[in-house]
Amino acid sequence: MRWFGHLAAVIAVAFLLMAAAVVTRPGVSSAECGPNWSRNPTTNECKPPPPVPAWYTPPPPYAPSFAPLDVPPPPPRPSWAPHTPMWSNGYHQWGVYVGGVWVPL
Repeated sequence: MRWFGHLAAVIAVAFLLMAAAVVTRPGVSSAECGPNWSRNPTTNECKPPPPVPAWYTPPPPYAPSFAPLDVPPPPPRPSWAPHTPMWSNGYHQWGVYVGGVWVPL
């Protein structure tokens, strides 16, 4: 029965050490960095992300993420269409699906 007391003491010490590591670790390692900044833990230095390269052209705000950069603006929604027009990469045009059939606009 004596081994039970020693085992309980070892478990209690291990639990206290883990609790101390959980409580003190975030206060020691956290820096005042932005959410997408990189941090060097050795020097505790924060650096912003690199700037956008000059060759990058953002897509138009109306274009879906998978559409090419030269997508024309979407046409207005026809009164007969069940939903707003969507871009199709397969057909390279705006259109709607009506009953499972692609109808170009």
